[in-house]
Amino acid sequence: MSILDFFRDPVELKELEPDEIEKMKEDQSIAIIDVRTRMEYNAGHIEGIKNIPLGELKHHLKEFEGEKQYILVCATGHRSRAAANKMVRNNIKNVSHLKSGMRAWKSSGKNIVKD
Repeated sequence: MSILDFFRDPVELKELEPDEIEKMKEDQSIAIIDVRTRMEYNAGHIEGIKNIPLGELKHHLKEFEGEKQYILVCATGHRSRAAANKMVRNNIKNVSHLKSGMRAWKSSGKNIVKD
C-alpha cells in the first residue's frame, strides 16, 4: 500500500454522508466495514457493522465479492480511502466511504455503540 493511497480517491469511490449510510445500513446486500483498529472500533462504532482493520484487509480480499456494494468507514476518511484503493486494485469496484469518517457520524448526532 502506498502512502498516496491515504489521499488519492480511486475514480470508483463514492463519498457518502451519514444520513445516506444510516438509510443503507439495513440493506443486507450492502456490506459496511469499519477499517479502524479494534481498539478504536470497540470505543465506539456504527451498530451492526463489521470491523476489518486496514492492516488486516489484505488477508480478507478473497472474501469480497466483486459486484457487491461495500461502504468503508474509518475515523476521518483517510484509511477508508486507502482501503478503497486496495480493493479497487483487486477488482472490487463498487466501493463507497463515509466522507470525513466517524468524525462526521458523531458530529451529525448519529448513534454509536461500544463493545
